[in-house]
Amino acid sequence: MTRTIPSAKTIVEEALNRNPQLDVNSLHTQTFKLILYYRSKYYEASVDSFLSELDLPDKLKRQIKQKMLKPVRVGDKKYSNFMEEVSRRVSQAFQPISGNIAELCAEIELIRINLVEGVNFARRRERTDFTIYYPDMPQCKRKHRVEVKNVKLRERATRGLLFDGDSLFGFFDDENEFTESNVEIIDSLCTKTGGYCYIPPTTLDNMRYKGIRFRPNTEFGRDMYMFATTGEIT
Repeated sequence: MTRTIPSAKTIVEEALNRNPQLDVNSLHTQTFKLILYYRSKYYEASVDSFLSELDLPDKLKRQIKQKMLKPVRVGDKKYSNFMEEVSRRVSQAFQPISGNIAELCAEIELIRINLVEGVNFARRRERTDFTIYYPDMPQCKRKHRVEVKNVKLRERATRGLLFDGDSLFGFFDDENEFTESNVEIIDSLCTKTGGYCYIPPTTLDNMRYKGIRFRPNTEFGRDMYMFATTGEIT
């Protein structure tokens, strides 16, 4: 057992190898489960490495390991073990992976719809996560920029849409973040750019305030293909 943390690409590929037919939201869910799995294995390997250096009976080592990996609660926050409470390195290592996985899930939707990187779209250019081109690059007449976020909307999502994106794609899992004012802001920004806010169907169904520029993120690939072939999204 090693303490190597897999890359976002490796995690996404593993999920797809298990089931190539996963839709974009199921894919994202499976990668999250894999992150939790690898995180637990990381902690377990760390404990095993630590205990291997101690001259203790095996029975005592097992007891110590069980105690070290036992979940703990501090106030209203629960940690998978005490090491998670005192160490931020693992969290800092996995945080960028989560963001990269969201981008890779979006990229897979583009590839599945037969768009080609370097021809129909580019990743992380022109201050945005994805740029879709019509008809293609470098001869494009129009561009559509897409900002990708993970599971939380927060202010930076709408700020990214304001400055760096025409559409917003994400796996937002809390419909309560889409307050009346947030929905109005997103609707206004997307109306100006001709874009949409793509969110999980379950979140979309449970939103209290329904926007006019919101679509299921399962339609993202289809809409980007439409832009790449017609220059607009209808």
